[in-house]
Amino acid sequence: MALQNKETYVLEMVKISKEFPGVKALNDVNLKVRPGKVHVICGENGAGKSTLMKVLNGSYTADSGDIFYNGKKVELKNIQGFLDMGIAMIYQELNPVMEMTIGENIFLGREPHHGAFVDFKKMYLDTQVLLDRMHIDHDAKKKMKYLNIAGHQLIEIAKAISRDARVIIMDEPTSAISDTDVKILFQQIGILKSHNVAIIYITHKMDEIFKIADDITILRDGKWVESGLASNYTPQKLVTLMVGREIANIFPKDKNVPIGDVVLAVENLTQSEENGGRFKDICFELRAGEILGFAGLVGAGRTEVMRSVFGLDPYSTGKIILNGKSITIKSPLDAIKQGIAMISEDRRLYGLVVGRSAHENISLVNIRKYKKHLFVNDRAISIDAEKMKKMLNIKISGFKVKAEILSGGNQQKLVLSKWLVGDVKILIMDEPTRGIDVGAKAEIHKLMVDFARQGMAIIMISSELPEIIGMSDRVVVMQEGRINGILSREETTQETIMNLATHGKTYT
Repeated sequence: MALQNKETYVLEMVKISKEFPGVKALNDVNLKVRPGKVHVICGENGAGKSTLMKVLNGSYTADSGDIFYNGKKVELKNIQGFLDMGIAMIYQELNPVMEMTIGENIFLGREPHHGAFVDFKKMYLDTQVLLDRMHIDHDAKKKMKYLNIAGHQLIEIAKAISRDARVIIMDEPTSAISDTDVKILFQQIGILKSHNVAIIYITHKMDEIFKIADDITILRDGKWVESGLASNYTPQKLVTLMVGREIANIFPKDKNVPIGDVVLAVENLTQSEENGGRFKDICFELRAGEILGFAGLVGAGRTEVMRSVFGLDPYSTGKIILNGKSITIKSPLDAIKQGIAMISEDRRLYGLVVGRSAHENISLVNIRKYKKHLFVNDRAISIDAEKMKKMLNIKISGFKVKAEILSGGNQQKLVLSKWLVGDVKILIMDEPTRGIDVGAKAEIHKLMVDFARQGMAIIMISSELPEIIGMSDRVVVMQEGRINGILSREETTQETIMNLATHGKTYT
């Protein structure tokens, strides 16, 4: 299946290949993009999607193959050249300059000048006009550090639009933004299409693909599988082509896993204004073998509560009770000593040292375990690493490779590994499958069920309602820093969750 040969393409990539040490990331991949259309690239993590886009924007140089832009062969070798030509990319993992303002981030490296000086008045005026047009409710002079991940994502989208690019690459642009923000993004994409701008869109969310795609290209294991009109596909057909097999059960929650005694109780946990003021009067219990879901809109305070339970942020009043005894957690080290682990929503920023090897990342949390006098026992780390590779099915050529070259799903498994080599009794998972494909998602879910079956207690924060409903024994729903309800598995539906997340009545 292929797009019509008679079409005029704004962009063509022909037989693109790229190899890293021990990994053939791309092998003769083809891509043809029509102007004014949304072209979705589908595939599991590790299929080569992000690598292909980094070749397209000049981050990587292909080992072989050709790129044609408006019918002319491209010889550029750097990011700036592709930007100047009209190709902009919004990365999945964001890297804003936190101490700079929104306006400074959007115009970084291309600031308007008045003589020898930066024309800040024009820069902020242009930024505000852009933000208002996109319905982004922020002041152009606000510093990026005061925005959450969703805010950072929207500013990256605004930056790409501000460049007047003819091809905009969006790599998982909705992975951390609310439904309201998604609607704003899709509206902007509609406007861009009407101006004949081509959008290359990478997402793992099936509902998005069939809402927004005009054309689809499927990659698997670094190879091109097929391309075609979105109307030619169904979700099941797409999944089968992506993974090379049928995924029978993405949410393998076992209702027969025994739920044990309360292992963790949080009573009236409150964060005062001087400490951030993000939550108030938080009360819940967590039992052995239970997967306790936390749902709510972006900004509801779910992550902030868990950061305080784990010792990353201070809380002002309230109690944390572990196995019936009140404990004090002032730092992550305190939490780790109590057998509490936390996987953050941004694995690259908080979960991994991406420039270091997988071997080093696995030992990070439990370095004391591997110390022998003044030296680190590398052999003991390697033994544990191989155990984790087998247990979690980590696809890696060797643990000496850097974490940054692994796919999103394998990076998430690496984060899990660094905790599981220790003694974890309570696992907090913040957006555990954010930005990973359907196959890796099913694997992570299966691991969660296996851990619960072994008696581990799990807290799962997720913005994906199907995941919350499919994996949770009970669901805690938060709104504006408070718990609005706690639902049993039988009570949990999309309607009940959204009602409580928006305006529901508090109950327990």
